[in-house]
Amino acid sequence: MNSLRTTVARASSRVAHKVQKRQMASGAAQPQWTGIDKVIRDRFPEDYQVAGLILGGYATLITIVSLKPSGSKEEPVIASKPADVSGAIPSVEDESFAEFIENEGNLQKWIDSAE
Repeated sequence: MNSLRTTVARASSRVAHKVQKRQMASGAAQPQWTGIDKVIRDRFPEDYQVAGLILGGYATLITIVSLKPSGSKEEPVIASKPADVSGAIPSVEDESFAEFIENEGNLQKWIDSAE
């Protein structure tokens, strides 16, 4: 056990503990901007400023689109079907059933058909 401890102690003392220094891209040269990038970077040189400008532009566009009134779409008027005069009883789920049972004769006819 003692020989293992001395071996590890010797090996660890020989290893140089190098700590890497993080440069965070501070050593690179500034890029040469051209075109629209140059115009924007002249006024907003930092990256966070350009990101804020882009996010603000999108927020403005979304706000304008959401505030713009949409065209009022008129719903087409659905003409009601005339009551079936053939004497057949319409389905309960049919829209013309309410008109059908308003007549006393038709209501009695419907009650009789259920029996």
